[in-house]
Amino acid sequence: MASQMGKVCSFTFYFLINLSTYLIMSSVNDKFYSDFSLFYHFSLIFFACLSYYLLLKTKKGPGIIEKNSKGSLDIDSSITKNNETKNISLSNSPLIISKSDLVINENCDQCNISNLPLRSHHCRRCGICVLKYDHHCRFISVCIGENNHLMFIFFLLSQSITIFLALYGLFKTISLFLENNHKSHYSDIPGAVFIFIFILLFFFGYCTILFLFHAYLVSTNQTSYEIFHKEKCPYLGIFKIERIKILNERGIDVQPTYAYHPFDSGLYNNIKLLINKLMDHNYKINWEDIYFENLKTNNIYRNFCDNEYWSCC
Repeated sequence: MASQMGKVCSFTFYFLINLSTYLIMSSVNDKFYSDFSLFYHFSLIFFACLSYYLLLKTKKGPGIIEKNSKGSLDIDSSITKNNETKNISLSNSPLIISKSDLVINENCDQCNISNLPLRSHHCRRCGICVLKYDHHCRFISVCIGENNHLMFIFFLLSQSITIFLALYGLFKTISLFLENNHKSHYSDIPGAVFIFIFILLFFFGYCTILFLFHAYLVSTNQTSYEIFHKEKCPYLGIFKIERIKILNERGIDVQPTYAYHPFDSGLYNNIKLLINKLMDHNYKINWEDIYFENLKTNNIYRNFCDNEYWSCC
């Protein structure tokens, strides 16, 4: 019941924010409709509706693993089942990695799922296991995962544009109000308007920062969970250690501060995977194969701070 109330509240709050923005702008000044272009009105309404539509699409589901089921790992996968190990020739020396090394929990006791797929995690708030779990968004009361991550990013972008247009309209409306009433002091503006502007500024900054952060995650094929909970993702540390060992054996000089993203296959391929998943939720992404393929490549990615001036990352 509490979860359902949270979802209703998030929808209601979101709707009121957008509706109040338009009503305040149209009521503070009686010349609002004549002083603003038709294109501005259309843009604000369009992006507000688009944001709400993308919000609905985002809440359709992150990619839930059915309870009482087996995971999607194939028998012939690079990662073997039943805690067995398999020799994988990646360099001059054989590399032996077991499935138990890469997944912290082979099974999910809460959902009774065996062989939990790589990058999948259990959300305690929703009580479900999610494919490529990113995080649980409290604001819209939904988990962000493999199926809705890209849609969530589109939502953040459209919402940032909506709030920016709202702020532009509010500031212009205040300017018109002072000009038409021959006033020069902002003290003549109702305090509730400034409170509302502060709220919009907060959400504009929040949505914009989130959009930029998740755009970075998609470009490098990472998740928030893997960044903030590295200790629960042992496959990240194993990948870094083995990559350094393999590249050094091949005579390639690398530094521990370089970027070691196990699932980063380049910007184009990273986005392509999410688009394929967005178009078809039944499209299967085999993260295990991508993991081992990237482990064998000679491609080297550098962090922003890996240069002659900084070495802080």
